[in-house]
Amino acid sequence: MTPQIAIRRRGAVGVWLDLARAGNFPSVWSNALAALVLSAPVAGTWPSPSWLALALLAGSLAYAGGTTLNDVADAAFDRRHRPERAIPQGWISRGTAAWVGGGQLALGLGLLLFAGASPLAAAGLAAVILLYDWLHKRWAGSVVLMAGCRVMLAVTLATLPGQVMRPAFAAWLVGLFVYIVVLSLLARREYKPGAPAEKLGRWVRQLLAFIPFVDAVALLAIGAWLPALACMAAVPLGRWAQRRAASS
Repeated sequence: MTPQIAIRRRGAVGVWLDLARAGNFPSVWSNALAALVLSAPVAGTWPSPSWLALALLAGSLAYAGGTTLNDVADAAFDRRHRPERAIPQGWISRGTAAWVGGGQLALGLGLLLFAGASPLAAAGLAAVILLYDWLHKRWAGSVVLMAGCRVMLAVTLATLPGQVMRPAFAAWLVGLFVYIVVLSLLARREYKPGAPAEKLGRWVRQLLAFIPFVDAVALLAIGAWLPALACMAAVPLGRWAQRRAASS
């Protein structure tokens, strides 16, 4: 089954989930959990259910908004190189995607601000997401912005009331940043002439699914076994979600 048919068969919901890159949500959830645990008032403790639910929802909305706006920015490029995407196929208009993506991003940030996160950190998160969407096809150095999106989500969560940024939190951010930069550099090669696009795309999807291992290692380093196991579980969940997004 071609990607176009697979996405179309899921109807409008499937199209929006494709724009949101929902197959990568588990890695966002893992990042959010790791951010809350590593910056917890008592290091390594599990966050409250309400705090965790807010972090997962806000992170998912911010991610969905960023990826949807990414497709809006890349519409001309996708018509040539990724014609199976929703906007080139005409399933969603570019204007509609822009409004929905902007709304998702605003709602995700709004939830964080409502919960008491730093307005400066939330503004930084919005800035790196929008700058990446605008610049990533124009500037090779935008790989640092891609990594910055994940890092700034974690930093924003760590500014919620009662959270504390410790050395272990900072060390995790460095590891996460480096991992995403390497992943992004590999992804950029996918569209170079003569590159093995299918093989590179498969590697990139695998690396995306394995982002939670970075979180798990950081959590194990502070003895947070249960959250680390939850992050490890996000890896097979992410692989399943990616397969589901590609074939359902």
